Formats: sequence, structure tokens, C-alpha cells
Amino acid sequence: MSCCGSPRDGNDLTTNRAQPTAQFVNQQPGPLAGLEFEKPGFQPGPSISPPPPVHSFNSQPSWPASSPTPPITVGTPPLGQNGPYSDFGSLARPPSAFQSSQGNASFSVSMPQSSQYYGQGQEASNVDEGKMSVAIDFGTTFSGVAYGSSRIAGGQVQQILNWPGSFETFRKIPTCLLYDENGRVLAWGLEAKNAGPIPNTIRCEWFKLFLEPSALRDGTNVDPRLPQLPPGKQAKDLVVDFLNCLWEYAKEQITRDIGAVADLNSADVWLTVPAAWDAKGCEIMREAAIQAGLVQSSRAGDNWRERLRIITEPEAAAVHCVHLTDLHHLKSSQNFIVCDAGGGTVDLAVYKIIGQLANLEIAEIAARSGANCGSLFLDLRFRELVKNLLADHPAHLDAASLAYFMHSFSETDKLAYAGMQDDENMFHFTCFNVEDPNDPSVGLVDGQLSIPGALLRREVFDPVVEQVLHLLEDQLGKTDQRIDALLLVGGFAGSAYLKQRVEERFSSRIRGIRRPADADTATLRGAARYGLARRNLVSSVIAPRSYIMKVKLPAEQEDWQKRPAYIRNNDAGYPICENRLQYLVQKGAIIRKGQRLATKFCKYSQSPQDSTFVAVLYTSGSDRIMRYNDEGETDELCKWTVDLSSLPAFQQSALVSQSGGFYTEFEIGLELDSAEVRGVLLYNNQEWGRVTFDFIK
Repeated sequence: MSCCGSPRDGNDLTTNRAQPTAQFVNQQPGPLAGLEFEKPGFQPGPSISPPPPVHSFNSQPSWPASSPTPPITVGTPPLGQNGPYSDFGSLARPPSAFQSSQGNASFSVSMPQSSQYYGQGQEASNVDEGKMSVAIDFGTTFSGVAYGSSRIAGGQVQQILNWPGSFETFRKIPTCLLYDENGRVLAWGLEAKNAGPIPNTIRCEWFKLFLEPSALRDGTNVDPRLPQLPPGKQAKDLVVDFLNCLWEYAKEQITRDIGAVADLNSADVWLTVPAAWDAKGCEIMREAAIQAGLVQSSRAGDNWRERLRIITEPEAAAVHCVHLTDLHHLKSSQNFIVCDAGGGTVDLAVYKIIGQLANLEIAEIAARSGANCGSLFLDLRFRELVKNLLADHPAHLDAASLAYFMHSFSETDKLAYAGMQDDENMFHFTCFNVEDPNDPSVGLVDGQLSIPGALLRREVFDPVVEQVLHLLEDQLGKTDQRIDALLLVGGFAGSAYLKQRVEERFSSRIRGIRRPADADTATLRGAARYGLARRNLVSSVIAPRSYIMKVKLPAEQEDWQKRPAYIRNNDAGYPICENRLQYLVQKGAIIRKGQRLATKFCKYSQSPQDSTFVAVLYTSGSDRIMRYNDEGETDELCKWTVDLSSLPAFQQSALVSQSGGFYTEFEIGLELDSAEVRGVLLYNNQEWGRVTFDFIK
């Protein structure tokens, strides 16, 4: 199995910009707020000694004991000496904005000792000097790999451009697989993409779209135009197969380029995901990447799974774009929006530059968004147009012919199409079959299908481009701060018509609308640069959705009035209200990278064997605060399973418990990164374990 190709030449829109040369592997609630509030009167146990050392969540250095981390108010950026937020007050969310009707809920926030990639303001330790970082942009239509190390070319990002073979027209590797009838991979990448019809084989493309949130929640929401998955295969299986092929080939190329320095078994791997994905999709990608071998144990006690990092696509692209100062002339405290228009998805995020570029830090200032309206959907609409035009000419509608039409459109006219000025032009597509060559009434003349530009604009381009413009309007509406630049990146950003329409709609509101010359690899380059920086270049993010738990709380007057059916007396005769919602994180909250939001819970155990606490985590994209679980607009995300048996409080209570059972008070800390959600078990502000997530199918 192999895949070949090298980048096409292109005109660089920027000149003399200071950036490293890049080499890429291309082609290609209160004390008793909780589920188990069954009996009142829980009394805290005796003082407990500190927990034994636990394995840190990842292998970066801990906070120095001499420099305790200051507490952080929920929803407010941290403040500190010479900190980056000295002029960032406009981003602060008042604490009241984070509080819901669950007034007795107790929230606390801390910076974990082990959940950040690097401590705030800390550079990588000397131990990590020369550690390799590999970035993978797994795309709907194309994918790529980049790598770098401080020991390679002064810490510059490296690319592999000279792939064997003669496929010089491809910038990246096609995300494509060819299977035999037994589900074995016959070819991948460009080889699979260019394979003609072969009996008893299945070509698979665009399978990344099966992992977007609505498709994962309900399989009936999958776009019916997408190809069917092979029998017995799930989307995750295809992701594993493709990543495995890509990784094996990349390892060969990296090792060949830099030899023994390429310690890939201990490399950090950065994997990009769309902004609109929720934690479930990210977890599937993480599992697939681990199964594909992207990270593995390199030594005893190695927390090897934590070397796999997930980053959103616009976040990665933003890191790359802020370095292109010659292109957009952005300065400290200015804001910019990244529109990452790729093959399958269009992702948007708004950022503020903090500090100087020499010590780059950027912060998200509006919840990111995205949708399936990438350039692939131009192809799909073009295919439907051709099928409608040639409905009475089946000779030209077999699979091979349709693939030929789509290839011609994708490789020539899709990006070059200029809009209304092309309305009077005819676009010609040679038919694959020679029979039935004429029907002028549908544009079939001498074996060519001729389509007017106006028809292409109305049926193919405008519906997709209008979706992108609508996304941009919504994103701009999320902030009242001035936007100084709009940066178009991704493969779809190469569309002349898309850029024209964006400029027409937004140039009066945004001073600079730019498209870098390397727009199609901006996400990949940014992820690689992030890995090399070895610190959080994006320092804070905005929660794109609320994270909520269903709990039992003491019944209040409002509950008696609104939901009397939810109220019952517990075993002690105390009225509690079931099906209440506890907000752990509210949509729009500003969260510092590595920030941990802790919520107190209490479990009643009937016996020492009853040590498991299980809760369901919900998400919601609604801006309103809901009190009960029947108010709609929530989606079940995952079940949390917490084993309390290791807690000293549980163990001591279990030893002296009577037949009536006992209580254990604890905290669950929620950590939100740009793309992932993690849970930790806390006691006396110390971490005692990790929460197991079981994502709901």
C-alpha cells in the first residue's frame, strides 16, 4: 500500500513574512448537591491525610510548590502579576452570569497540577528538549502530516514534499480507502482515489462526516448523499484503517529524512477536529488514533495515551495565521475571525491577540461554530445537477461516468468559478461514454455536456456559499467587539467565488479580508507550530455549549409550584425534587486552558460494597437556563462512572457504618479543553482518580 504526490506550485500572496520553513508529510451544587441526596444530616468525617501520589494526567511538569496557583472565579479570566489579561477585562463574564436557579450549587475552580500541556507561562523543561511533535490534519477530503523538533533546523516545522511518484498536482493526500469484499484495505490515498471500477471492491470517501454530532446522536441524520459504509464496518473502523496507513507511511518518510533523531515512539501527536464536534466525536477520534498506533508506550510508567492531543481546526489555523503579520497587519489586543473552509466542514472562531507576537498568546472571545457546508457539497450538488440534466440519457449516468464528471468539475471549475461574471459562459464537460452523444435540449452536444454558468451558480454554488455567509453572520453576532481581520483558510478558501461573496458581504464591517497563499495547509501548519511551542498558545476558550447533570435537590417553593410530581420524601421523610438540572459549565463561559471546574456531590452508600457513583452528563446549545430535564433542548452525552472506594472518607465510613448506611462527600472536577472533556475525582482539593466516560450511542 502506498500513496504518492507532491504539491502544485502556487503564487504566494505574502512576501517577506517571518516564519519557519515548513516541511510537511503531505499528499497527500451545596455540600449535598448530587444524585444520591437521599438522607439529610451528613457530617464531615475526621481529617484525612493527603492522598498518595497519583499518576499525573499527562507528563508535563507540575506547578512549583512555592508558587501556588491563585483561585479563579468561574467565568472570569485569571488575573495575576504581569499576566496576559491586564487589558482583557472586556472578556470577563460576571459570576452571576454563570449561576443558575440551582442556588445551593457549589462551584469552585482551580488550575490542575497535571491537566495543562504546560504550566501557565512555562516553557518546556529541559527533559523535553528535542522531543518530536507530529501534527495530523485528518480531513473529509484530504489529509496531511507535519512534524518538528527543537533539534531539527532550529525548531522549525518540517514537511515532506517529495513523495515518490509523479502526482505533483496534489497538495495533500486524499482521504480515501479501497476495500476488497472481505474488508481488507487494498489501497489508500491517491491510489485508492484514482482506482477505476474493480469488481468486488468498495471505495470509501468522506467517512469523517459520520462522526459529526447529529450523525452520532441519530444515524438517520447522516446525509443520504454520502456513500454507504462497507458491510460490517463502522465509521470508526475506516478512520482507524486510514490513520494506520497514513502513520506508517509518515514514519517511513520521517525516519528516512532525519534518521535516528526520529524518536516517533515518544513523540507528541496533535490531531485536528472540526469546531462543531462535541466530546463524543473527539473521543471516537482519540480511540481510533490510539488503535491506529499513533501513540504507544515507549517506556515503563509512560503515560503514553496523554501524548495524543486533540485541537480544533480553527484553533490550529489561528495559530498559523497570526504569524503572517505581513498579510493582515494584526497587533496586540486586536481581534480576528478565522473561517476554516475545508472539504467537508466550515469552522469559525473569533480570537484576540494578547501580548506581543514574540511571546504569542491568543484567546477565544466568542463560542466557535461550524457546519457541513464545505467544498464537497459543491461536488454533491453538481452530481445531482448532472443526473437531472441527463435523466433521459442513462448511458452517461453509470458510476464511472458520474465520477468522471465530478472529477472534471472538482479539478478545473470548482475553485476557478467567478460567479455572476460567468453567467453567460458555458462550462463544458466531456462525456465518459461515446454513445448517445447529442441532445441539445439538455446541453449534450457532440459528446460534451455544456452547462450555463448561471445554472451552475443557482443550483450548485449559491446554496452552499449562502450557508457559509450565514455562518459568518451568526459568528459575528456573537461578539460586540470590533473585528479587525477575517482570514479565509482551508481548501474551499481557494474558491474565487467564495472570497468574492465574503468580501461583498463583510468588507464594510471588517477592515481586512485575506486568504494566505498556503490557506489549504494552514490548519496543519498551525497544529505543528502549536506542538513545537510546547505551551498553550491559545490560552482561553469559550464553552460552545452547556454541560449539565440531572440531580436530586431539596424541594423548593418553585418546585412545589411547577413540578409537584417530581417531589417525593426520602427515607428520612425529607422532600426532594428529582429531575433537576445542575449546570457544571454554562454555554459562553470563558475557560482558561487547563482550568478545572469542581462541583460538590454526596453519595449515600447502603453498604461498603456500594462505592460506585453513576451520573449522566447532558449537553445543550441553548442560551437559556433550564431547571428541569423535561424542558427540552438537551442531549445525553455520556455516563460518568466514579469509583469512590479509594477515598479515605469512604473507607473510614465503611469501617464504622451501621445498618443505616453512610454518606461520602466528594467533588467532580470538569476540565474542558478546546475539543475534549475530562473528569477527575477530587477530595480536599486533591486529585484521587479519573472519571470514566461511557459515551451514549
